[in-house]
Amino acid sequence: MEQRLKKLLAGFLISILTLSITSAVAASPSAKPTPKVSTKETKKPVVKKKATKKPVVKKKAKKKPAVKKKVVKKKKKSKGKKLPRLQPVNCFKKSWPSEFTQNGEVFAKIPIRDELKCEASDNYKPAKAFLRADLKKCDEFACGNVTVASEAGCTWWEVNSTFERIDLTTGKIDATLGSLRTISRGTKTKEIQTIMLISQIKHKDADGKILKNIKASGIEVSCHHDAVPDLTIRNFFTAN
Repeated sequence: MEQRLKKLLAGFLISILTLSITSAVAASPSAKPTPKVSTKETKKPVVKKKATKKPVVKKKAKKKPAVKKKVVKKKKKSKGKKLPRLQPVNCFKKSWPSEFTQNGEVFAKIPIRDELKCEASDNYKPAKAFLRADLKKCDEFACGNVTVASEAGCTWWEVNSTFERIDLTTGKIDATLGSLRTISRGTKTKEIQTIMLISQIKHKDADGKILKNIKASGIEVSCHHDAVPDLTIRNFFTAN
C-alpha cells in the first residue's frame, strides 16, 4: 500500500515538472506549443445589450422671416405749368427809332440813363452779354456809350471816339486824353444794340469817388458788312 502511494506521489511530481518544463519550452520560439485540454465548462459569453441612445434630434432654430423694406416711391416733381416766353423788352419807342440820328441805313444816339439801365437789365438775351460785362469795367475806367441800329443789319460795328477832360465850371475842353477804337458784334435788321466805349483812363480820386469831368466826344459809327474780326479784345485806346 505504501509502495503504491509512493509510486503515485512520484508520478504526480513528475507530471508537475513535466508541465512546468512544457510550459517553459512553450515560451521558447523553437518548440511547438503544447495544446491544453481544459475540462471546465466554457461559459457562453454573456452579450450585454448596450442601450442604444436615441439620436438627439436638434430642433432647427426657425429663421425669422426677412422683413422687407418698404420701397418708398419718390414722388415725381410736378413740372408745373410752363411759363410764357419772355417778350423782348423795347427800351426805346415801340416804333422804329425816330429820336436817333440817321445817316443812310445807320441810326445812332447817346442813350439816357434809364435807357441804358433798361438795356442792361434785359438779361435773358445772350446778345446783352457784352453790355453787362462792359458795364462792370466802367466802374474802374472812364467810359462812353452809344446805341446803334441799321435798317439792313450789320455783320459788325465800329465806333471811333475821343476822350477829353472838361472844366466843369466852364464846360470847355481842358485836355484831350486820347483816342479810342471800339468794335462790337453785328445786329440783325432793325435790331438795337448799346455799345460801351471803354478807355484806359482811371476816373476815381484818392477817396474812391468817380470823377465826372472825363467825357467821350466826336463819336463816329460805322456799320460793316464784311467778315467779322476777332472780338476777344474790343477796345483799343491810344493815350495822348
